[in-house]
Amino acid sequence: MTDVYVQQGGAPAQMAYDAISSVFSEDPSALSVLLKVNTGFQGPAASGLCTHPEVVRGLIRFFKEKRTKKLYVGDSSIVGVDSTEALKSAGIWAVCQEEGVECLNLDESGMTEQEIPDPIMVSRLKMSRLPFQMDRVISVPVMKTHMYAGVTLSIKNMKGCLFQKDKTRLHRIHQAPPDLRKGKCLDYGIVDLMKVCYPDYAVIDGVVAMEGFGPSGGTPVELGVVLSSRDALAADLTAIRLMGMAADDVPHLNLMREQRDLALSDIRVFPADYLKWSRRFQLASEHDLHLSYPNPKVVDRGACSACHAAMVQFFRYHHQEYENGPEATLVFGADAGPEDCRGERVVLVGNCTAKLRGEGRAFCKGCPPVPSQIARTINAGTTLDD
Repeated sequence: MTDVYVQQGGAPAQMAYDAISSVFSEDPSALSVLLKVNTGFQGPAASGLCTHPEVVRGLIRFFKEKRTKKLYVGDSSIVGVDSTEALKSAGIWAVCQEEGVECLNLDESGMTEQEIPDPIMVSRLKMSRLPFQMDRVISVPVMKTHMYAGVTLSIKNMKGCLFQKDKTRLHRIHQAPPDLRKGKCLDYGIVDLMKVCYPDYAVIDGVVAMEGFGPSGGTPVELGVVLSSRDALAADLTAIRLMGMAADDVPHLNLMREQRDLALSDIRVFPADYLKWSRRFQLASEHDLHLSYPNPKVVDRGACSACHAAMVQFFRYHHQEYENGPEATLVFGADAGPEDCRGERVVLVGNCTAKLRGEGRAFCKGCPPVPSQIARTINAGTTLDD
């Protein structure tokens, strides 16, 4: 039997303290511990974009009181985002300074290449070194919907341990998955990742969560909960119930459950009536850029999270410039082809589309591209090299 604890309604720091207290029974005085937070994007604190800083404070205080041998807080952001600036904007850097704990960009610890046992999609992955030097790693994600993976919770959060541009590798697997009915390449890739980077504990921040077009363009949800477990999969399966989702709605969790042979009846949640705090989250699949912003037209062919985040930011800040035309088509993603580039006003967005340059198509470089540069390229109608 695997236990999951749900805290609700208190101050975020106290809920986090109580959450980890419920599951961590080891003596940490001889242990090194990493709190692997979620700061994949740069944005305001307590907005549902990144882990709540006060949740991090509560965890830090628990481990400080227990005289943990060494405690770190860190993450590595998506490609194109400064990890240190993301930690600062999320308020986590300041909390760590106030509490006297080292906060760091995981990539600065160097790279280690990990061989995947019994690989499904990838045989090895480049990882940040620090998580593999720790005695215990605690995944501390913010509860979010995700446009490709369904949700970002404690398992998906560990993708931030991938080193630098290897974060995009699971989006760039050019082979068919074993069973497309069960999941996409990314879902099976996450299963491979978990064979070498499964967290020891999970503390899920649902104080201010995110629904809709996550992981970067969604809407905050003040759910006011914190979950904890010794088992990340059990924590995630409980979290999706709080998000109003069925147990089999998230492919990578289904694949993990199948691999682990974990029955839902094996998960015991405290309190038993925790679903009284649930609400239905709008899914990322229910939010469509085409419906919200009909011009420019968007053609997405396998873009990674970094490029997709740039596109969401472009529409957020520049969509009003194109409401009355002229019509344009933005093509992005490594899988885009000539058939996606029909029309008179086509703009290729991101370095992955450079192969399609020519024939009058404008090109906006970048990995990821800068939203303002996308706008400038559309307005110029040609490639801008500066």
